[in-house]
Amino acid sequence: MSKFKNNQRVMSFRKFDRLDGDIYTTYDIAWPVEAIECYANKVAEGMLDVLAETVLELLNVKEMTPGRIANLLDVSYEVVNKIIKDLSKSEYPLYDEKEKCVTQYGIEYIEKKDAGEFLEEKVFGYMFVSRIDGEVFPYFMEGKLPWPLRQSEILYLSFDEESQSMLSSDRVQLLDRVNQSFHRYGRITKASKELERTGTDVTIIDFIKEELHDRSFHEEETLADVEEERNLRNARIKLLNTQPTELYIRCRLCVSKANPEKFIIDSPFPLNNTSWYSECFHRMIANNELIYAEDDDEIGLEYFCEGITNQFYVDFPEMQSKDFEHYIKAQFPRMLSCSIASECMDKYHEVFNLRNLCNEHQVKRNVIVTEGTKALELILNNYVANTRKDEIIRKYRDNIQTETEIEDMLDRFGITDCMALRKEKRNLDYGRVNMNRSIMSNFRGYRMGSTVIEKYFYLTAEAFFNENSKFRKLLIKEGSDIISYIDFINQMRNKYGGHNDGTRAVEVSVADYQQFYEYFVRSTKILLDYID
Repeated sequence: MSKFKNNQRVMSFRKFDRLDGDIYTTYDIAWPVEAIECYANKVAEGMLDVLAETVLELLNVKEMTPGRIANLLDVSYEVVNKIIKDLSKSEYPLYDEKEKCVTQYGIEYIEKKDAGEFLEEKVFGYMFVSRIDGEVFPYFMEGKLPWPLRQSEILYLSFDEESQSMLSSDRVQLLDRVNQSFHRYGRITKASKELERTGTDVTIIDFIKEELHDRSFHEEETLADVEEERNLRNARIKLLNTQPTELYIRCRLCVSKANPEKFIIDSPFPLNNTSWYSECFHRMIANNELIYAEDDDEIGLEYFCEGITNQFYVDFPEMQSKDFEHYIKAQFPRMLSCSIASECMDKYHEVFNLRNLCNEHQVKRNVIVTEGTKALELILNNYVANTRKDEIIRKYRDNIQTETEIEDMLDRFGITDCMALRKEKRNLDYGRVNMNRSIMSNFRGYRMGSTVIEKYFYLTAEAFFNENSKFRKLLIKEGSDIISYIDFINQMRNKYGGHNDGTRAVEVSVADYQQFYEYFVRSTKILLDYID
């Protein structure tokens, strides 16, 4: 294979959002792939794509939750969340969000879908195979490739030139892997219709006769093997007997300044939210795959990433401090032994690193306000996760219906005024609670509330109805102090945190920053003391 400088076919499929430069450093990389032409049967109107079908089937399994489904399918929680909402919205909903169960319409759909409710009309497009390790990208792109865009200052991933292309192996075996990827990710990977298409070149197409390679059934074949075979046949995709196209796909490598040893690859395709790219990249780091750096010299990927981390520590030597453990022991000793230690430690290490950078004037105080609030949200989420949300929401609906009853609930713990109370009052309809507008509506199903004040309001309601509540013990001992701390933290987050309205962020004053950090430390200590 010729080196990148002799083959300028770099494809850009996605315009990346700008990341906060105070928090992230980004690099462009060109990932070498072979685009293979294929076709899939077009989904009939009213039918679900492959991923939505799979989510619906898994929702019909009692033990499955949206989080488990996301982990099993290797897609983001947000994608599963969106699919569930879509399944619940139609005229004949396939899923009932309120009851958290597949409807009768959904069950009928599952039972009949294997009959093949797909049109004869074919959708032509491409699947992509990494030339480094032969992995099939979780993306099916309809239509022709867009015009290539030349990029400057790109780090080009590559592979050992002595090794053969992954597509020189038996194409029928490759078909298995393509079908697996297509079946698993379906059309969430569908490209935007806005993408520019190439010219009018027409390729003569020969179809491969075998949809899947033949398998010899023998005594050692398991039920899982049979199920895999059935799933592949339902993937409804074939490869075309055309020559693959070698090209590079532009990706973005993100390095967090708070954790310079962590590397994340954003999906290069729109509407393709999955951690697959980062996981594949980390496997390549572990194998120390060769890449071409800016000067066109080859270097092992492990050494390249190590160089990024080391250079960061050279630029900011205070980040190499070994005092984090001492900091935790001094400030938050409970974090070392509590049940959520592993969940908290990474996030608080990030805040610790960012604070060091802030002290060296390398990071703005706004970043500490934003990330510190997220750290508290993490702890509050763990409190919420250990409650019976449906039961608490039902009791709130049945027992808390007026402004006076809301005030009495909070007054039980010495809370006479707070931001959550004022917000809930604004949600009242003619003086009575409207459960569709109430703060409590943001905790239905898998939702955990969107702000720290919503979280403490829900937890206060849970403490009111549950005598064994951990948050109840916290409120009885600490009174309204924790609420006033979190109210101030939320106020600072709203005033100084990052926003998307295009306005310039207001610089945090020294006094507000010191007050924020003091309350951040106090709140963390209190929350950790009662988490177990």
